Amino acid sequence: MEFEVTESIQDVHTNLALQLEMAKDGGKKVVGCLCSYSPTELILAANAIPVGLCGSTQEPIAKAEEILSADQCPKVKATFGRAIGGTCPLFPLADCIISETTCDGRKKMYELLERYVPMQVMDLPQKPEEPAAFDHWLSEVEKAKCFLEKQLDVIITDEDLARGIRMMNEQRKLMTRIHYSRKQSPSPISGLDFANITSKLNYYVDHEDYLNLLSAFAQELEERNAKNIHASGVEGPRILWTGLGNSLGCNKVLRLVEESGGIVVCSEGCGGVTRTEDLADETLPPLEAIAQRYLRVTCACMTPNTQRFEDLERLCADFDIDGVIDLAWQFCQPFEIESYRVRELVRDKLGLPFLHVTTDYSAQDEGQLKVRIEGFMEQIEASKQRTRKTVENESRRISA
Repeated sequence: MEFEVTESIQDVHTNLALQLEMAKDGGKKVVGCLCSYSPTELILAANAIPVGLCGSTQEPIAKAEEILSADQCPKVKATFGRAIGGTCPLFPLADCIISETTCDGRKKMYELLERYVPMQVMDLPQKPEEPAAFDHWLSEVEKAKCFLEKQLDVIITDEDLARGIRMMNEQRKLMTRIHYSRKQSPSPISGLDFANITSKLNYYVDHEDYLNLLSAFAQELEERNAKNIHASGVEGPRILWTGLGNSLGCNKVLRLVEESGGIVVCSEGCGGVTRTEDLADETLPPLEAIAQRYLRVTCACMTPNTQRFEDLERLCADFDIDGVIDLAWQFCQPFEIESYRVRELVRDKLGLPFLHVTTDYSAQDEGQLKVRIEGFMEQIEASKQRTRKTVENESRRISA
C-alpha cells in the first residue's frame, strides 16, 4: 500500500467504471448509495456492488445550476450535476439507488434525480430517541429490501442478510483499527493522505478484495507505529475534525490545515471513526439489527443528536486533541446551527481552541481560509503555552 494517491477523483471513478462494466458483463448489479444512512448490508445481501455517488468536486455544479438555484449546498448541486451532466462514468452504471431524507435539499433534489434512475428514498425519522422512530425506520428498511428485490430480480433471505451484516461488521472493524492507529503521537499518516487513501479504497468491486486491502492498510499503519515511522518529524497541533467530511476531490480545508502545521489525527462524523466503530448486532433478527444500527448514525439532521456530543468529548480525550475544526458546507442549515452546540462543548467545557468553517467546493476562498487557519494554529500554540506554564507553576508550588 502506497501512502500516496496520485490520481484525481475523476481518474479513480474512471478506473472503477471499467471494473464495474466488466462485473456487469458477468451478471453483477450495481446499487448507488448517497449517504451514511444507506444500508449497505442490503446491497451486499442482494449480491450487488455498492457504489458511492455523492458529488465531491466543483466541476458538475455549473450543470446543476441550470436547474437548481445557486443557493444550495454544494454537495447537493455536485451530486445532481454529476448525474445529469454526462461526465460521471458511474451514474449510468447504477441499476438503482438507495437514498434517504436526511435534509430538505437532498430530499427535494431526489425528486428530480429519480427521473434519471430508479430510486428508493427512505423516510428517515429525525427524532431517533422517540419509541416510534425504530418501528418506522424498520418499515423503511423492509421497503428498501423489497425495492432491491424487484429492481435486481433477486430474493434476499435472512441468511443473505446475516451474511451482509457479517461482511459490513468485518469492514467496520478493520476501518476502526485504521482510524485508531492515528492515536499514536506522532501520527503514522497525515490527515490528507488518510482521506485520499480511504476515499480511493472505498471504491471497490469485490468486497473480499476490499477487506484484504483494508487489512493490509491497517497492518502497514500499525507497523509504522511499531517502527516509529511518522508522517512528520515534529508533530504539530493534533486536530480533531468534525462536521462534514473530507474525501479525494473536496479536501481543500484539510490541506490548508496541514500546510499550516497542524495534523488531523481523528475524524468524527461523515467518513469518521463514529461511522465505523458501531457494529450491527449479529444476535438480532437481521432487518432489526440493520435498522437499529443505522438509526444510531449521528448526523446533524437528527434532533437532539445527543450521541454526537458524547462521542466528541470521548474522542478529544482518546486522541489527545489540541484543537477542533468543525466544517459545514454553505447553506447546510443543520450543521451550521448545530455548530453552536459543538463550540459550547469544545471551547467552554473542554477548554480547547475551536474553529468553525463554512465553505464550498471552489478555490475562491482559499486565501481567506488560510489566514483563519494560521490564526487558529497560533491560538492552539498560545493555549498549549498557557497550559505548560500552569503545570510548571503547580509543580513548583508542590515542590515548595
